Amino acid sequence: MGSWWAPSVHPVYARLLCAELLRRGFSRETVLGGTGLAWDALHTGAAFLSTAQLQRLVHHAFALTEEPALGLAVGLSTDLSTHGPLGVAAMASERVEDVVRLLPRYSRLRLRLGAFELVPLRDGGLALRFVEALPGGSGDPRLRAYVLGHLTGALLRLLQAVSGWGASAPGLALHWPLPVGAMPAHWAGVLPQVWFHGPGWQLDLPAHFLNQATLAPDAEARRSALRECDRRLESPAAGSQAQQVRERLLACEGRLPGLSAMAEAHHVSPRTLIRRLRDEGMTYQILLDQTRADLACWWLSQTDGPVHAIAERLGFADASNFSRTFRRWCGTTPSTYRQRAECSGAVVKDDACAHQEGARLDRL
Repeated sequence: MGSWWAPSVHPVYARLLCAELLRRGFSRETVLGGTGLAWDALHTGAAFLSTAQLQRLVHHAFALTEEPALGLAVGLSTDLSTHGPLGVAAMASERVEDVVRLLPRYSRLRLRLGAFELVPLRDGGLALRFVEALPGGSGDPRLRAYVLGHLTGALLRLLQAVSGWGASAPGLALHWPLPVGAMPAHWAGVLPQVWFHGPGWQLDLPAHFLNQATLAPDAEARRSALRECDRRLESPAAGSQAQQVRERLLACEGRLPGLSAMAEAHHVSPRTLIRRLRDEGMTYQILLDQTRADLACWWLSQTDGPVHAIAERLGFADASNFSRTFRRWCGTTPSTYRQRAECSGAVVKDDACAHQEGARLDRL
C-alpha cells in the first residue's frame, strides 16, 4: 500500500482540475463530493497529494464530466507560473532545447508519478519520454489516461509559452500509448501528429525546433530560478512539517495519535507543532481527518474487511459513529461507497497489499 500513499503530485495540479470542473458549472460541494478531500485544505499549503487521493478525485471528475480527454483539457489550461521556479527557469532559457533539458532533473519538484528521459533522434532532435511509475502499472486506465493527458496538455502549453509555437510546430510528433478513444477527434486541432498504441508516452522534438530561440531569455533570472529548484530538490515537499506528520500518521500500526503524542514523536512541544503547521496553512485536526478519510476509503475499496473492523481500526467507538462521520467526509455510507467502487471498477487492487491489509483487519 505504501506506494499509493507516497507524495505523488503537487496540489496545484489538483486545483487545476477543480477549476476546470467549476468552469463547467459544478459547485464546490459537487467537485469534491465523495472524494474525502476538503476544499480549504486542498487549496492551501504545498503538501503533495498521494496517488490514492488523486485517483479518487480523477475518478469522481470523470463521473461528473464523462469527458475521456479531461486530463488534456486541464493540462492545456496550465499556465507557466503553475510550475513554480521550474516555470521561471523555462521562460528565461535561451533556446527551446535548454527548456526541454530541464525536465528530466526538475519535473520531480511537481510530479512523482514518473520521470522524463531524453533520447537522441536521427535528425539531431530529441525524444522526450515519460517513464511511468503509477502504482499498479496500467491497471487503472482512467487514472493513466488522465495523467498522460494532463502531461501532454501542460507540455504543449509550456512549449507554446516559451517559443510561440504550439502543436503546429513542424515535425512535432506525439506517441500516445492509449487507444484512440482516450483522445477524441475534436482535440486534433490542438495536438501535433499523433501515433496511437505506442509502447509508451513520447514527444518527438526535431532539431530545428529545439534550436529555436525562446521569447524571453534572461540569464540571471534563469540562474536564480535554478538555484531555487536545486534548493527544493534538496528539501522537497515531503520535508514539510505537514507532510512529515501525514506520513507518520499513515505509518501508524495502531490507533492514530493525538496532538501531544504526535508532537512528542517529532521532539517538539504541541504549541510548536501547531505553529509550524499553521505556517503551512494546515492544522493537526485537518491532517488527522484527511488521513482517517483516506484510510477509510482505501480499506473499503481495496479490502474485504468488515466495516466495524475498519471503524475500530480508525478509532471510532462503533460502526454507527463511523458511518455518520464517513457520510460527512464522502457524502455516502461506507457500504454504499464500497458497492460503488466495486461496480464502477474505480479501484486498482494491489493484490498483495490488499490481502495483507484484509488479514490485519480480520485480526482486529
